[in-house]
Amino acid sequence: MKLLAIDINQSFLMNLREKLEGNGFTADDFKISTSSTFTSKKYVRELTLKITYIYQKNYYLSFELNPDGDMKNLEMSPGKFLSHEKTSVTFNYGTLTKEINTWVKNLRNEMGNSVVGRQIKDTQEKIEEIEKLIEEKFEEVSDSYFTKSEGQKLKDKLEELEEKYSSVFDKTEEFELELKAEKKKLHEEIELLKDQVQYLTKKKWVTALMVKLVNWCARNPQAAKQIGQSAVKNLLPKEIEDSLPASLLPPTDENN
Repeated sequence: MKLLAIDINQSFLMNLREKLEGNGFTADDFKISTSSTFTSKKYVRELTLKITYIYQKNYYLSFELNPDGDMKNLEMSPGKFLSHEKTSVTFNYGTLTKEINTWVKNLRNEMGNSVVGRQIKDTQEKIEEIEKLIEEKFEEVSDSYFTKSEGQKLKDKLEELEEKYSSVFDKTEEFELELKAEKKKLHEEIELLKDQVQYLTKKKWVTALMVKLVNWCARNPQAAKQIGQSAVKNLLPKEIEDSLPASLLPPTDENN
């Protein structure tokens, strides 16, 4: 029996291209390709259609289409929740258009969040480095607690650091609401560190402090750069003050 060769018509192709427009994308950002697979049961070639984002080829949407117009085996990357999702349920054209719209939104969101994801990974790696460094440099005595006098000095230094950050924020040309939110967040974190002086051991408190310092630098790199390294080191015990790698400190000192 002669096999029936199938392919999409131009009207369907144009409809697909139209659905890819929006969210900053144009149809030309995508490649639409087809491939056929022999199905012995029906003696036809089922069509697999794949839409690929041409700048990042692991981002795609694909599905199978048979001569009866049935669609199935939908795959998309990125998915709604996973990097890759697949369903074998048969669906129609109306569902396809909704899925394409969802996929394009997923793609836009994933691209926007990929930078944040890399920053999170970088921060996590720095935190692991901090924990290892503190374990190596602190002696057993550091499992003790701060005295009342030591704790008060740290609180005073934290308040000085907060004032420096606030001063830099006041000079930056950012949206007022964003600055207000960042100031509030910084203040809450400073207050937490001040409270933790009371009940965390020296080793644990320094770890908490270093995690906050890394986050502050990641969130506000320009402010951290202006404040400089000495303001950071001023809060650290002598055990690790001179052992910190450059990756855990602001880019340059304020005196440079």
